[in-house]
Amino acid sequence: MISIRYPFIVKAFKNLSYGLIPINLPNEVHPVLIIKATKEVILTARNNNEFKIYLIKDFKDPNKYLGFVTAFFDDEDEPLVIRTPLFADDSFVTDIMAVLSHPEFDLYFFDEHHRELMGVKAVNKDYARISQSIDSSKLHKFNQSEMLSFLERIHEGFGIRNEVDDENAFTIKLGERLYPDDFVHMDLTNISHDIEEAKKSIIVTSLERDSDPGPMQERDIALLMGRVFEKQSIFLNPFRPDTEREITDILIVGDKTMLFIQAKDSPNTDDMLRRSIERKKATIRSHIQKATNQIRGAINYVQENKGVMIKNRAGIKTIPLDGRQIVGLIIVKEMFDDDYLECSVPILKEIRTLELPIALLDYSQLHVISQNLKDETSFINGLYTLVDVALQHGRFPKSVWTGRPSDSIDEK
Repeated sequence: MISIRYPFIVKAFKNLSYGLIPINLPNEVHPVLIIKATKEVILTARNNNEFKIYLIKDFKDPNKYLGFVTAFFDDEDEPLVIRTPLFADDSFVTDIMAVLSHPEFDLYFFDEHHRELMGVKAVNKDYARISQSIDSSKLHKFNQSEMLSFLERIHEGFGIRNEVDDENAFTIKLGERLYPDDFVHMDLTNISHDIEEAKKSIIVTSLERDSDPGPMQERDIALLMGRVFEKQSIFLNPFRPDTEREITDILIVGDKTMLFIQAKDSPNTDDMLRRSIERKKATIRSHIQKATNQIRGAINYVQENKGVMIKNRAGIKTIPLDGRQIVGLIIVKEMFDDDYLECSVPILKEIRTLELPIALLDYSQLHVISQNLKDETSFINGLYTLVDVALQHGRFPKSVWTGRPSDSIDEK
């Protein structure tokens, strides 16, 4: 595994949300490319043993290219994608071409927590065509203020692709495995949620997640929250001592807020990835409705008791509300661009009933936000902004980060 042979390489992409990272390792026989992506993207790549790269022209200026889209086809019409802008005089273009202009390269996949989940020999039969296409491409100069528009045009350009575009896409085949696919990560380091629980915790992660994916996702969310909040303020699966029932999936007790997180995930299997988009949307809506009901119950409990009582290995812990703002957050696996309105309905209804903020994000958005808003005030204000926009427009917005990446995302 490359992360074991070269542990320092994680620093090269630690602050990148998602993307392709060419790595220069002089001692390696083949060029090296790392893809940082969601577990769904990685499993789709593994199951298909290929992915495609589309060069995207700028419909505002057809003589120029915006960048490329790396597509992983879990669905023929709406695949999972990674957008990669390309800019003139950017060293990234030179670096990525140093990889893509070769017929073979070593390819490694990492998730949001920098866990290496797959390594393969990539077979690039289109290497000459890729090299010629990008070498002859005219690119825009980088402008930070136009990044949102730039990304939206890449998204739109890919969305209106046709059969000719599909035929002209570059195919990367996943060949020989550099190590077996079916392995499990076991993390024994003290980076978990509540300090008392962390001392006895082993974090187990696998790419394929079958019947009960919830516990792994909840652990991962707790780790994301460790970027923002002190670990001793994060409680995973807190139980009420009187009823032995779970209060919420994750409770965070900050200086000024008490945040209740309810998470919903689906199995990460080939069968689930191949489900129709409409069936995936129906599942997500159902998850949101259920999570909204659970958030309501947690909020009613804390309001009635002016705080929470938590039972854990250390005994019973009483945490008073003490004037903290109650905030809800619902996390789902994914959301589709044309389904935000429908997904927002039950949460907005509950916000108006309870007169309390409840935000909605998918897992990848939470990763990006927690990577860049790394203190309680900025993170909570970010959630407030989401709620304000949702109330104003009748739907939650799709969160996109277009600023510079944070300098560090080390867990606290």
